[in-house]
Amino acid sequence: MILKEKDGPSGQDERSKAGHQQEQDVAFYLRREFGDDETVRIINDLRIEHNGERAQVDHLVVHPYGLVIIESKSIYGEVKVNGHGEWSRSYRGDWYGMPSPVRQAELQEALVKDLLRQNVEKFLGRLLGLQTQIGGRDWRTLCAVSSSAILHRDEMPRAIANRVVKSEFVAEKVRELVGSRAKGLVTARPRFSQKEIEGIGDFLLQSHLGASASASAVAEPAPQVQEPPASVKPEPAPKAQRPSTPEPQPTQAAPSPATSPSQASTLACKNCDQQDKLTGMYGKYGYYVRCDSCGTNTSMKVPCPACQSRKVRVTKSGPTYTSACQDCSREWVVFEQPTTADGN
Repeated sequence: MILKEKDGPSGQDERSKAGHQQEQDVAFYLRREFGDDETVRIINDLRIEHNGERAQVDHLVVHPYGLVIIESKSIYGEVKVNGHGEWSRSYRGDWYGMPSPVRQAELQEALVKDLLRQNVEKFLGRLLGLQTQIGGRDWRTLCAVSSSAILHRDEMPRAIANRVVKSEFVAEKVRELVGSRAKGLVTARPRFSQKEIEGIGDFLLQSHLGASASASAVAEPAPQVQEPPASVKPEPAPKAQRPSTPEPQPTQAAPSPATSPSQASTLACKNCDQQDKLTGMYGKYGYYVRCDSCGTNTSMKVPCPACQSRKVRVTKSGPTYTSACQDCSREWVVFEQPTTADGN
């Protein structure tokens, strides 16, 4: 299930556009694989601050057995990694050094892990050994590179080669890391309950800084990079060096006070105007409701009630579907899934 989509590009230069497109591609494949999977939570473009450090996580996956952090890199040409874990890329026959995206993801992992460990009682409740429930789970990092890149895998250290994947295979790799529930039961892997998965996802969304926050103080130091000539079309700069031209974006927290769940359930079937017998669903074109009376599907992407803009984004948390306007930053609950008598 997708908790947060990718925000808009941070700049209009070629690097920002290329980096944004790469992250959009990875988000697309993750959405196709896990969009309707209630046991998995996907957060794209998560920005957090903890202990005076900030990090931008391109993609974070919360699943029953742990978390996966994915760093997206728009890379053109060939890529090599030597025995010391040092990365280089080619352009027109010349080779240039570049920061290790795997190391960048590891530093992000450390910050996210510490943030969760120090706030564990907020989403796991008060139980013995709470901190080990975070640190003891399966933490993985991946680097998703452009499909056009040529990877010299045979020359890479195996530990790195196993964590580098092209965009179109990223969802398959994540599914492999998550594993099957049946296998998890057989091997007795420690796991989060569904309530804990939802709690972790909600906590991270509440910790998201929003697009207006500067990402200049990231978890990793600003690298000294030997850049290719100006004519090169390279991968986007590390998060700490991307130009900051933010557009206002809402955080994925609670809906604005002006709208409450009871006021927001005005979504109606476009065929029969039914409001009471609707079921929230997710499909190829995003979230929608299915009318239990006539079977018609109606999109949840309705115009913003404040400015009438159609540039809205719908996210889901439990039974609540929240819509956010990308033009005026207003948030409102577009649909609240009614509960039955047995609580389901």
